[in-house]
Amino acid sequence: MRKLPEEEQEYYAKEVYKNGFSLKLLKSIKEGQTIKEPVSSPALPSLPKTKEKISESLPEIIKKIEPSTVIIFSYDNKGNVLRQGSGFFISHDGDIITNYHVIQGASSVYVKTSDDKVYPIAYIVTSDEKSDIIRFSIDIPSKYVQPLSLSTTLPEVGERIIVYGSPLGLEKTVSDGIVSAIREIPDFGKIIQITAPISSGSSGSPVLNMTGEVIGVATFQFIEGQNLNFAISSEKILDTVFYEERKITKTEISERDLLLLSAEEVYKIAIGYVDQKRYEEALKIFNLSILKDKDFVNAYYYAGWTCIQLKRYDNAISYLKKTLELNEQNSEAYFYLGLAYFYLDKLDESVKSFNELLSRKDPFKQKETLLCLGIIYDRLEKYEKAIEYYEKYIDIDSDNADVFYRLGSAYIEVGQKKHWFNKKKYFTEAVRYLNKSIYLDPNKIDAYFSLSAAYMGLENFSLAYSTFREIILLEPDNAKAYYAMGICAVLCKNDQLAIDAYNKLRFLDIEKANDLFTKIQHLYKYGY
Repeated sequence: MRKLPEEEQEYYAKEVYKNGFSLKLLKSIKEGQTIKEPVSSPALPSLPKTKEKISESLPEIIKKIEPSTVIIFSYDNKGNVLRQGSGFFISHDGDIITNYHVIQGASSVYVKTSDDKVYPIAYIVTSDEKSDIIRFSIDIPSKYVQPLSLSTTLPEVGERIIVYGSPLGLEKTVSDGIVSAIREIPDFGKIIQITAPISSGSSGSPVLNMTGEVIGVATFQFIEGQNLNFAISSEKILDTVFYEERKITKTEISERDLLLLSAEEVYKIAIGYVDQKRYEEALKIFNLSILKDKDFVNAYYYAGWTCIQLKRYDNAISYLKKTLELNEQNSEAYFYLGLAYFYLDKLDESVKSFNELLSRKDPFKQKETLLCLGIIYDRLEKYEKAIEYYEKYIDIDSDNADVFYRLGSAYIEVGQKKHWFNKKKYFTEAVRYLNKSIYLDPNKIDAYFSLSAAYMGLENFSLAYSTFREIILLEPDNAKAYYAMGICAVLCKNDQLAIDAYNKLRFLDIEKANDLFTKIQHLYKYGY
């Protein structure tokens, strides 16, 4: 395309300003013809008047704005460059303005700052595809950010402007010109026509007045014309991306914006949802991360973990198995896989996963793994095996009242199946562990009941009776405790204590009271 002489450039700029675009004008430009200037000019649109400001020299402005501008690279899912554009900081938070089309359809986006450091997009703040404006943020220390100011008024026609960007990959390029027109586009609003050239790579560049304020964002060139270049006004930017000054957080990003990010960036957003315990949203975004990278092991792991929080144990198992397929050294995955099987009552598979974790000598969730194995063997009625794991647990943590309770109860179960010669040592151990449980948690009612059962196994009915009385002190209306006290009194052949328990029990549980009364009658009749 030939370059027009300066006087012709000025003529056509005025022609566009007065009469707008027309096929006749474009044809005349192409053919080098002159159009006769009309006798009367059309009425010009009224523009808001700006306060007079002190202009700065061009070198001063360039020095001021250079640290505020960035180069933006967008990539597809294969790592190929899709587009290059420019942008600029508008807040100390690391927020950047550019054209929406610069990053549209990208799988990942990176920003290069004036000091040659590169940052990935942290999150989208807000965007408007129709206005071709997007505001996103990068994680950058505020001390390295020098935001530009946005002009709140439209520029004057004929006002001198500069464009600072990276056209055709040429970094830190300055071009200057004037505002040739302010155009009104239906369903869009005002757009600024400028004479400063806009080339590939300039999209998103700040267009500044001579006081260093951003009056617009470079957006596109009218291909058929010469110097018919356009910028989205700062007024439009303010209306679009600063509406109510509401900044959207990482976890409020739209699905459309997520598609612009890499698998790693999407994964980080999902973790933000997890931190807020918004597990449904997190799971959806972990799945999107996996779609972007089918071998993303951390995304599979956390998707499995999230499914456990949602009680979707079958789904959790699928994700965690895939995690271990990709990385069999992931100890955390073995634990949560065992937990998912546990909740589904698939105890054999659960034991296998937990034992695999223990075999790796990994400290991760070691106590919890031992506790789960103890509970599983309790359920399987393999009480001696349960004792083995509970005792390993208290070797690590001797302050867990519940584990001491479970350990003592398991000893009672084993003792009840032994002959008297052997059972005494099991009940004695039960008493020791249950007393420890009560010491750690004096309000643990279940531990008192088990302790009473251990005393009864040792045929020490008076201590059993005293333990039941401790329960009554904690829960004065506990019918089960009064019933057990009455039974102990019967076994001790103390009819008065048995009757006292009955008299209290008949107001709490008539069925239990009647059963106790039958046993008291038996005591009176047969003496035992």
